[in-house]
Amino acid sequence: MTAARRARMRAAMRATRPATRGAAVLALVVGIAAGSVTGAQAASTPPPTPAPPVLAPADEAAARPTAAGVSAAIGRLVSRQLKGASVVVVDPASPTPLLDQAADRARIPASTAKLATAAAALEVLGAQTRLPTIAYRDDRTVYLVGGGDPTLARAGRTDPLDGGRPSLTTLAKAVAEDYQTQTRVTVVYDASAFTGPALGPGWSKGFPRAGVVAPVSALVVDGGRVRPGASARVADPARQAATVFAGLLRAEGLKVADVRSGTLADGAREVARVESAPVVDLVQRMLTDSENDYAEALAHLVGGRLLQDPSFAGGARATVQVLTNLGLDTAGLNLADGSGLSRENRMSAVLLAQLLSAVVTAKDPDLVPIAAGLAVAGFTGTLADRFGTAATKDGRGFVHAKTGTLTGVTALAGTVLDASGRTLVFAMIDDRARSLARSRVTMDTVASTLARCGCE
Repeated sequence: MTAARRARMRAAMRATRPATRGAAVLALVVGIAAGSVTGAQAASTPPPTPAPPVLAPADEAAARPTAAGVSAAIGRLVSRQLKGASVVVVDPASPTPLLDQAADRARIPASTAKLATAAAALEVLGAQTRLPTIAYRDDRTVYLVGGGDPTLARAGRTDPLDGGRPSLTTLAKAVAEDYQTQTRVTVVYDASAFTGPALGPGWSKGFPRAGVVAPVSALVVDGGRVRPGASARVADPARQAATVFAGLLRAEGLKVADVRSGTLADGAREVARVESAPVVDLVQRMLTDSENDYAEALAHLVGGRLLQDPSFAGGARATVQVLTNLGLDTAGLNLADGSGLSRENRMSAVLLAQLLSAVVTAKDPDLVPIAAGLAVAGFTGTLADRFGTAATKDGRGFVHAKTGTLTGVTALAGTVLDASGRTLVFAMIDDRARSLARSRVTMDTVASTLARCGCE
């Protein structure tokens, strides 16, 4: 294919890609809107409209990429700039990788591990499941029972089914209406839906204070932040949530004598509940913005539902079981948490590529929503401020991926619509990166090169 022909095809596809997919794809386009665009991007000339998440490889009439073509396009870049990394590129329609560099080696995946958590949550919990926070009454004792919702807020802004968040204010008003004004009550908070330690294996004790993640709890308000809008998290999110709830009850006219930890009493009557958005929405937000709190809540819930072990260990074992049952290559897989923060996690690029291929081909319909959760290069989430250089601009809108970053580790795994209209899947993990910035730029360049290459 000549350079001129590639340019013409590229221009035509920028204008027509979103309109050429089926109704199932169009139903997922809304998921792209999650995330943020930087002020600099908003002020500049808008880039091409992002391609929608793709559910299937291109029509067989589209030119097929070849291993030789892919190697010619990115082989030297990978071997020189990602020498110690694992890299794999596949056409989901073919069982043979187009490029494979140590792809089966188990490495520290960082936040690309959230792809595994997403798959487990959708498979085990179900896309439409909503997570409750419930207030009960037993005489003058009010129980606040957490159900693992990481989105609970002090005050709800809009309907959780329309992008908002459930609120403690809603619960407090309902409870106050169930009592006479000035009634003296005790608040007991129950976070027993999760068990085990609050910090994951290998996590730094400084993560909460640094704002990386809250101590994991089944009852948490505003992400466990020391105050709304802050980054730092409190040491005991459940007690904080109960204390906030008690303050709201007082504002509604009740007298709160005590706030203490406990478990729900038999015979207590449910007064009110608020529920999160459906799990599918939580999964997509988790992927787009790499939400650690969402990931750990979902993993604990998966462990509880599948193995009756709602802990870090239970969530990890349950996720491995789900991936194995999906028929993916789990050789060398070791999970310690759901977010990828633990350096004890090990995962291969092959596994990531196989999981994304199952999404692209809709092999398992339950996994399809993952496509709409991937950040869009140059537009949303963790990729909003990337793909802005001359070497990477062709990937803007056409690369959809999950990022991963830890000290010495950078990763990128996702899909790219190439110049021939075919969807390729790629996964790159560099857990020995001497320069995170250099490895990240190289990975972006690799993905962008695939976007502008027919690679025949």
